[in-house]
Amino acid sequence: MADPVGVQGDTADPSSWPANARFLDDGLVIAGLSAAGLAQRFGTPLLVIDEDDVRSRMRAMRGAFPRVAYAVKAFTCHTLIRIALEEGLGLLCASGGEVEACLRAGAPGGRLLVHGNAKTDDELRLAVAAGVGLLIADGIDELVRLDAIAREAGVVQPVLLRVVPEVDVHTHEAIATGHAESKFGTPLAEAPEAARRAASLRNVRLDGFHAHAGSQVLDAAPYARVIDRLLSVARDAGVPFRVLDIGGGFGVRYTDERPLDVRLVAEEAAARLDRLPDRPHLLVEPGRALIGNPGCTLYRVLARKRVGSRTLVAVDGGMSENPRPVLYDAVYRVAPVAPHRGPTERVVLVGRHCESGDVLVPELELATDVAPGDLLAMAATGAYTYSLASTYNRFGRPAVVGVRDGVAALWLRREEAEDMDRLEPGSPIAWPEDPA
Repeated sequence: MADPVGVQGDTADPSSWPANARFLDDGLVIAGLSAAGLAQRFGTPLLVIDEDDVRSRMRAMRGAFPRVAYAVKAFTCHTLIRIALEEGLGLLCASGGEVEACLRAGAPGGRLLVHGNAKTDDELRLAVAAGVGLLIADGIDELVRLDAIAREAGVVQPVLLRVVPEVDVHTHEAIATGHAESKFGTPLAEAPEAARRAASLRNVRLDGFHAHAGSQVLDAAPYARVIDRLLSVARDAGVPFRVLDIGGGFGVRYTDERPLDVRLVAEEAAARLDRLPDRPHLLVEPGRALIGNPGCTLYRVLARKRVGSRTLVAVDGGMSENPRPVLYDAVYRVAPVAPHRGPTERVVLVGRHCESGDVLVPELELATDVAPGDLLAMAATGAYTYSLASTYNRFGRPAVVGVRDGVAALWLRREEAEDMDRLEPGSPIAWPEDPA
């Protein structure tokens, strides 16, 4: 993994690092702010989000597609939800908790879409009571339950039917969702009949169809196949529809991947939909593509040591604030915050958790003079790091800071010991120091 530090004024690789990140002679600067200064002010580990980069990506996505919903599961906080609303996006929720977060951030119910392969009745009631714009139903059993709940509420709930498109993609198996064995959606062969049944229910309104091929997809072709499958289902079902939702999962660059060009997806979609007599609205649900690269994580080195044939560099974070390397074999680009232009060696970047598997980067070329106390930056951590974070070993989740035009705003404060105790039902007991 090459060190991205360049000559003074160079921009860090714009497809891995935040768009407004610069590695200068005196260190990394993000949106006009020194990374070292941010670490000093807010502590480490620290997730830093380039707000202008996020907004730019949202606007570009809106320019490519007629309807866009930010998948809030990628990173959920009130500030980011409000930014998405300001930029004209809808909000895709995958649980009742995400619906609650959006509503508490001030989102109108009509701007929400609700996913989930196993929604509870309480979640369905919440969605109906909130007046969500679209509920993506997993199958006919859920639609029947939803119909009864909507009837009790005296409303008609707009829905999309989620279809298993049987489209394979090149991605990690844990985030492939469109193959024939997927847990999500109605099997392709059963979808036309399910659509006809949905159209017959009185308190749901079938607005169209949904499918999702997978996440971190780097090729436009699967999206074209998804559209073809959904149009085939609609034709076989013989029901009117006005929305096609082809999901998200647009791939980004972590190290050396070529990011998906979403314009190609839009062009493929237009080529298919423009020839229809009643052109449906196209809807996409990006998450990672909007927030992944605008985020980077700052760590402080705690130890460097030689163990057998390996050099280990340990930082003050690890698998609790970023479990993706453990879950998905994810690999990240990492660079020192301050310039180090001397010789390098291959090291293993590890965390401080009580697990041998707590490895952030298994192979990293790092300057030999990087020592305890130095800062490292990890690129492309805006998506699916904080959302997947835990408090394992009672390490609190990191603070999140948004930066823009030389100003830092705290989006989420660091989780402290008292925060982790908030679910304890009783008062602490004062035990004697000597058990004898």
